[in-house]
Amino acid sequence: MKDKGIAGEHQLKVVKYTSTSGNQYTQQYDSIYPQSPYMSVLKLKLDQDQLVEDFFDATYLVGLVSSARDFQLVWQINRELGYNFRVNNSLEVNLAKNNRQFFFTVYEFQEHTKSVSHYFYNNHCQAEFLLPDLKNIDYLWLVKGNYYQKSDIIKLVDQLRKLGLIQLVTIVETKELKHKMNLIF
Repeated sequence: MKDKGIAGEHQLKVVKYTSTSGNQYTQQYDSIYPQSPYMSVLKLKLDQDQLVEDFFDATYLVGLVSSARDFQLVWQINRELGYNFRVNNSLEVNLAKNNRQFFFTVYEFQEHTKSVSHYFYNNHCQAEFLLPDLKNIDYLWLVKGNYYQKSDIIKLVDQLRKLGLIQLVTIVETKELKHKMNLIF
């Protein structure tokens, strides 16, 4: 067999062999990149839809509207509600649109005893949105882990509504979001 690849025309060799159990196998390998015919070559393909679905398994997303800067709002949440959010620069979300780079700050808080992670995203960067589906939402709070139930998230929403810097709090259904992959860092 002949194949035209990156290095030009080259031979694809077909090798037939029999295993110790008596099964017969055929394998192709490239003569330019020789390898043992007994070495199997695996091609893995990532299913992005499945990855996104797995990431959002056991998560809750809360949308917040506030005119305060992200660090001011996070400071008030930490002080009033007892959280310990910190900026995590390694989680910063970077989007490229129209030959421009947009960086969205992500704050993180880990509850190690409950195996829960909290992520606080800024939904705006200049005139761009992390989740264009939610242009009216300024900040997103993602709770990831199996510990919390819907009733716990409703309590959190009620606590957030009492903070002076927040105008609106809502629970967001992630299944309905088109650009939820942007939340995956």
